[in-house]
Amino acid sequence: MEEQKLKELFDSLSIDDKVSQTIQLNGDLFVESGVMTTGPVKDLGFKKEPNFYEIGSIYNVNDYQKLYQIQKDVLTNSSHKIPLLFMSDIIYGFRTIFPIPLAQAGSYDFDLIQQAAEVSAKESYLNGIHVVFSPMLDLVRDPRWGRVMESPGEDVYTSKQFAKSVVNGYQGEKEMYLKENHVAACIKHFAAYGAPESGREYNQVELSNQKLFNEYLQPYQAAVEANCELVMTAFNLLNGVPATGNQWLNQTILRERFGFNGVLVSDYAAIAELETHGFAKDSEDAAKKALLAGVDLDMMTATYANGLPELVKKSEFAKRLDEAVWRILVLKNKLGLFEDPFRGLTQVNTGEILTQEAKDIATQLVEKSCVLLKNKSLLPLKPKSNQKIAVVGPYADSHFTLGFWASVSGKSSDVFTLKAGLLEQFDEEQLFFTRGFNLYESYEQFGPLKAGFEQLNGPIEEESFLLQQAIEQAEAADVILLTIGEQFLESGEGASKTNLQLPEKQIRLIKELAELNKPIIGLLYTGRPLVLTEVEKYFDSLLVVWFPGVMGGKGITNLLTGRANPSARLTMSFPKNEGQIPVYYAQTSTGRPLADSTHSERFVSKYIDAPNEPLFSFGTGLSYATFAGHWQSAKGNEEMIRCSYELKNRSEHDGWITPQIYLLNYSAEIVQPIKRLIATQHFFLKANEQKVMTVEIPKTVFTYFDNQGDLHFDAGEYVLQLDILGKQENLPIKIS
Repeated sequence: MEEQKLKELFDSLSIDDKVSQTIQLNGDLFVESGVMTTGPVKDLGFKKEPNFYEIGSIYNVNDYQKLYQIQKDVLTNSSHKIPLLFMSDIIYGFRTIFPIPLAQAGSYDFDLIQQAAEVSAKESYLNGIHVVFSPMLDLVRDPRWGRVMESPGEDVYTSKQFAKSVVNGYQGEKEMYLKENHVAACIKHFAAYGAPESGREYNQVELSNQKLFNEYLQPYQAAVEANCELVMTAFNLLNGVPATGNQWLNQTILRERFGFNGVLVSDYAAIAELETHGFAKDSEDAAKKALLAGVDLDMMTATYANGLPELVKKSEFAKRLDEAVWRILVLKNKLGLFEDPFRGLTQVNTGEILTQEAKDIATQLVEKSCVLLKNKSLLPLKPKSNQKIAVVGPYADSHFTLGFWASVSGKSSDVFTLKAGLLEQFDEEQLFFTRGFNLYESYEQFGPLKAGFEQLNGPIEEESFLLQQAIEQAEAADVILLTIGEQFLESGEGASKTNLQLPEKQIRLIKELAELNKPIIGLLYTGRPLVLTEVEKYFDSLLVVWFPGVMGGKGITNLLTGRANPSARLTMSFPKNEGQIPVYYAQTSTGRPLADSTHSERFVSKYIDAPNEPLFSFGTGLSYATFAGHWQSAKGNEEMIRCSYELKNRSEHDGWITPQIYLLNYSAEIVQPIKRLIATQHFFLKANEQKVMTVEIPKTVFTYFDNQGDLHFDAGEYVLQLDILGKQENLPIKIS
C-alpha cells in the first residue's frame, strides 16, 4: 500500500480502533470460527470487551488452516479490514529444528547459520507466520540461568555476528519490504536480560553503564543495524527500573541512539507486571509508563485496552499512541498484508516443509556445532570392523533431543535418532544398545501427553536393573559410547538451577563403567554448560552435542566416524564448580592478579579451595586434524588494520578450522578486558594444505565507551593474539 493510502487508513481510525491495534493475545483464545471465547476474556480483566476483529495481533498459532480461518473471519467482520499480525516463538526452527543457538554460534560458520535461518523463515512463511520471536541476543555468563540455551553465549563479537546472520536469514538482507519466504525478526530481550542476579529467571540486573554499553547492548545494536523489524522488552529490572517501563533504555538508547524505528512489543504480561514490580501504582499507571517508554504492543494483558482510552485524552499520550499504531501499520504494510492478508497461507502443503535440503543444512550445522572437548586418539571410530561398541544411555534412542522451545512447532517424531545414525554406518552386530538409566523419573508431568511420551521414549524401568544391564553389555564390548546429560525440560525459560552437576544416577553409571577399564566416549546432551569436574576424568573422549535438533543422530554419527571433522568451539565456559560463577574469559584484571602480582600468594585474587579457571573455557574445541598458525604481517591505514597469517594443516585429516583473533589488555581510561575476541575466519583445509589468510580489523574495534556512553579511542601500542585451537601467538602493533 502506498504511504498516502496508509496515512488515510490511519486517519480514519477512532481511538478505540487505535487501542485495539496495540492488543496482542494468544491465538489459542480464538475458537475455530475466529471469535474470542468469553471465559479467557474475563480472566484477562477487560473492563470493556473490545472488538476482537480489530485487534492488532495474535501469537503462537502455528496451524495454517486455523490461521487462514481467523484471518478470513477478521477481514469479514472488521470495519477497517486491517489484517491481523501472526507471531510465534520460532526460536531455532519451525519444523526443521536446528541445534540450539548456544550450539550454532560455536560453529562460527555464520553463512551456514544464515542458511538455517532462511529455512526457518521459509517454513514459517509457508504456515502463515509473519513475525518470529527470535533471535535472542542476551549476553549470558551464568549457566544457572536456563535460557542460556537460546543465546549465542558469553562473547560480544560472537553474539554480534550471530545477530546479523539470523536477522538477515529471516528477513533477507537490506530489503525494504519483506518478500516471499521471509518473516520479520523480533530480537529479544531488551535489555541485559541475560545477567539476572543469582542466575534466577526474571530477576533484577545490576550493571555499570560502561559494561552495558561495551558488552550487553552490542548484540542488540548489531541486529538493529541489520534492520530487524521488532524488538521485545525484557522482564527484568535494569538498575532498579523495569525494562518495559524504562524511557531511557527504550527511547533514548534504542530509538534515538540506535535509530530503531520498528515495533516494540512487551514480553508476556510485562506491562501488567510493572505494577507487580512496584514501579506502577495501578494498571492505568502501568499503561502510562509503558506507553511513554515507547512500547507499541501489549502482549497478553488488558492493561493498554483498559488504560489507554482515558490516557489519550491528553495530547502527550495521544501522540504516543499515534506513533505506536503507525509503527504497527507500517510493519503490516512491509509484510504486504494489505495486498495479501493470507500471505503464505495459499502456498501450504507444497512439500517444502522439512525438505531434504533443509535436513542437509541441519545435518551440517550439527556437525559444525558439536564441540570435542577431549580425545585420547579414540575417535574417530571404525565402522565395518571387528570393534564392538556398547551404546549406553537413553539419548541414543530418544526422540526428545530437540530442546525446550522446539515443542512450539517441531515434532519429536521427526527426530533422526543417534541409534538410527549408528545403524546406517555400523554393522548391527558391532553395536549393543542399552538404556543405562531412565531419562525421566515419570511421565506424569506431561499430563495428557504422557502416553505419547512413553510410546516414543519407552517405559520407566527399575534403575538397578538398567544399571546392571548396561554393565553386562559394556563388559562384552571393546568401546563404550555413553550418552549423558540433561533432559529437555531442565533447560529453557523457567529452568534456573543451582546444581549444575549430572544427576547422581548418571554419575554412578559413569563410575561403574569406568571400573571395567574400557575406553569410554562421552556424548553430552545439554542446553547449558554443566559442572563435569567429578566425571570428566573418566572419559577418554568427550563430545558436547547440546540439543542437536531433528538431524542430531546423523550429524553426531558422522563426527564419531570421521565423515565429518569436529570444528566447533565453546561459546560459553564450563565452570569447575558453581562457586566460580560467573566465570568467563573476557574478565578485567584486578590490582592483584593471580599470575603477575608482586604480593604474597595469599593476598591475590583467588579462591583458597578452587582454581580461578573454568574446567573448559570459552573457545575450547579440538579437531582430528593438527593445525598450526603464525603471524606474518600487519599494516594499517586511517580506517583499518590489515593482518596476514599462515595456517597449516599438519595431518592426514581434512577439516574446517576457525582461527580466532583476540585483542589483549591495554591501558585505557576505562579498564579493558584481559582479552576479547575481535575477529574470526572459518574455512576448510585439506590434509597437509597450507594457506596465507588476510583479515581486516576496523579501527572502531579499538574504541570503548565510558559510563556516560561516550566513545573513546586511545592511540598507542596494542597486542593481537592469534589463537589456533588453544595455541596462541602474539603480534604487537601501533595504532595512531
